[in-house]
Amino acid sequence: MALALLNSPAKTHMKPFRFSLQSLPEFREETQETIRERFTRTLRACEQAAAQLQAASTELTSSWTTLCNNIAGGVMGDEMLRARAWCLVLEIRVKERAAALEQARHAVDQVWKELLVVTRARETLERFSEKRPRTSENQARHLDEKILDAVAIQLAHLPVLLSSPANPS
Repeated sequence: MALALLNSPAKTHMKPFRFSLQSLPEFREETQETIRERFTRTLRACEQAAAQLQAASTELTSSWTTLCNNIAGGVMGDEMLRARAWCLVLEIRVKERAAALEQARHAVDQVWKELLVVTRARETLERFSEKRPRTSENQARHLDEKILDAVAIQLAHLPVLLSSPANPS
């Protein structure tokens, strides 16, 4: 029974689906704006990561300079060990901040690629939309020319039809 229903022709008439291209440019622009905002946020995060790396590097350099000056001044062993330990902590911090900067740069690259794709798609749609009215105008002009040609051909044959002998009755 179910197989028979599947094989029977459907007697429903569905209206053809018409998709308006008007909402598509709006959607593309909104998508592009969203990605542009995300790009701005990721770029700021990258700048922050770079500033944090710079600050950590500056602090490490300063600590190394202080350690070297203390060693030259004949500092006690415990204080020298503490200064060296602090330099090691700062080195780890610099490496972590460098890794964070690399991740932030990678995120910026990814969002940039998305933005390029979306921008190209929007520009392609804009070019299509610009060409579409010209295509419609060309089609309409071509149809008008066909109609005028058909009328001209009929008018050319009209004198022949009028001059033919009338049917004697």
